Formats: sequence, C-alpha cells, structure tokens
Amino acid sequence: MKETIRITLAVIVIFCTSCSTMKQNINKNNKFTDKTISSLLEKNGNVFYLTSTYATFSTIWTYHNDKLEVYKLANGKISLQQEYSTTSIYNVNQISKEELFELDQCMELDGDGFGYRIKRDSEIEQQDLPIGIECFTKLKYKSDFLNKVVEDINTHKMWDVRYE
Repeated sequence: MKETIRITLAVIVIFCTSCSTMKQNINKNNKFTDKTISSLLEKNGNVFYLTSTYATFSTIWTYHNDKLEVYKLANGKISLQQEYSTTSIYNVNQISKEELFELDQCMELDGDGFGYRIKRDSEIEQQDLPIGIECFTKLKYKSDFLNKVVEDINTHKMWDVRYE
C-alpha cells in the first residue's frame, strides 16, 4: 500500500513538473516571437507570422529586397533560418476589409493564428487573426494579397513543424 502511494505521488510530481516546464517553454517562445516580430518590422517594414496557442514553435517571415526571409522558432530560439528569391509583398495590392471577411470560414478561437504587420507611410497595418492554418492554406481567395501569402506558406512549407 505504501509503495502504491509513493509511486502515485512520484507520478503526480513528474506530471506537474512536466506541465510547468511546457508552460515555461510556450511563454519563452511567445516572448521571443514577439521580439523577433518587432525587430523584423523595424528592419524591413513588414513581418508575417504563424502561431499556435499551446505550441513551443512559431514561424515568422519578412519580404526584403526581392527576398523572402523565413525564421522557424522553437523553444524561444531560431531553429531554422532560410532565404528565398521572390517578388515583394509591396507589389501586391493591399488587402481590403471585405477581403478579410473571406477568412471567417477558417476562424478558430483557440488554436492557430496568422498575423502580419506592414508599415505603410507612417501607419502600421496590423492583423492578428485566429484562424486554422490548415484551412487557411487550402483555400483560394479574391484577394491577391492573401493568395500570395498562402502561396508562399505552401511553397516554402512554413507550417511544417518538423524543425531540424
């Protein structure tokens, strides 16, 4: 009987420690994601990101000088950085509020998210959208902007979470 109690207590302690460590890793990655978003926005004038509520990973990318820079983050660090040739996001028409409504079919209040920040003159256009990435990346949109973003996500496998 005493042995069973000891084993049960040990399992409870391990479980609580594991949950606490996971929560710390999620918070650590969220803080690093926010810091990287701010840095890339300041540096290049645009930044895009994919996140998930209870994940220790995220993906951030930016367009600069006809290049796409992709940063995959895990546990509060850059786990993979890649660069590709591409057309700039500034060559694509700005998204309208009506076009954003197309994303309603992929809304997910507790899960994945897609967001972006773009400096346009002295203003920053910002969207943080609670959408399912799987749904978001499978649809075609009226918006050239959204289609460009989805094309880049799919082409460069930005939501592939098997980081090296």
